[in-house]
Amino acid sequence: MNTRFLVLELLRAVRNGRYLIFTVVLPTVMMLLFVNLYGGKGETFPNGLPVVTSLMMNIALFGVMSGPLATGARIAVERGSGWQRQLRLTPLSSTGYVLTKGVLGMLVALPAVLLVSLVGAVVEGVRLEPGQWVAVLAALWLAAVPFVLIGIVIGLVASPDGMQAVTAASSMLFGLLGGIWIPADVAPGWLRAVMEVLPTYWAKQLAQAPLVPGTEVGHALLVVGAWVLVLALVAARRFRAGRA
Repeated sequence: MNTRFLVLELLRAVRNGRYLIFTVVLPTVMMLLFVNLYGGKGETFPNGLPVVTSLMMNIALFGVMSGPLATGARIAVERGSGWQRQLRLTPLSSTGYVLTKGVLGMLVALPAVLLVSLVGAVVEGVRLEPGQWVAVLAALWLAAVPFVLIGIVIGLVASPDGMQAVTAASSMLFGLLGGIWIPADVAPGWLRAVMEVLPTYWAKQLAQAPLVPGTEVGHALLVVGAWVLVLALVAARRFRAGRA
């Protein structure tokens, strides 16, 4: 991985107005809107997790999902525009290019986690112990890993014209069916079964583990790890095929 290339890519992302709106501003506004729209202050789910804390985690996960998906998927645009061909004239290796995209995806996911959590603590009254904050924030940020890989796979597979549609469909799938917009506690049985297949649901389980005794941490790590392994293999195979 080339550090200078990473800095360049990070600057490009920050200067992109759509990135700032959809992965930084929008989740923060949604945190304020949803808490006031649905209430929940002082209320808890059956597992003892306060509703406002659960909303904070869900919206942070939305930001964690959106940024890396869009960042990785831009590989398709760069393939179509000839940017990758230009990069082959530089000392940057193809592997370094993909690794840089992965690190970039993790970095662009971080602001949403921090800002949504800050709004939750300062404005909406979410109260956690310092150790709990560290564990929750770390779990939310690490939840970006499968979505970084999904974005890269989309970028390596999708056409530039179809990239936005595939990214939007993926966001809808993982958000709606993954437990972000419909809490698992109130979901019907069939939907709960779908949720338990997707990484979004188990990422939420890992994030709430420091607050909810009895959370299936081992099973959550197994499911998320399986997603990461499969996606990494798909990305590597597609990457090799693209170089052939």
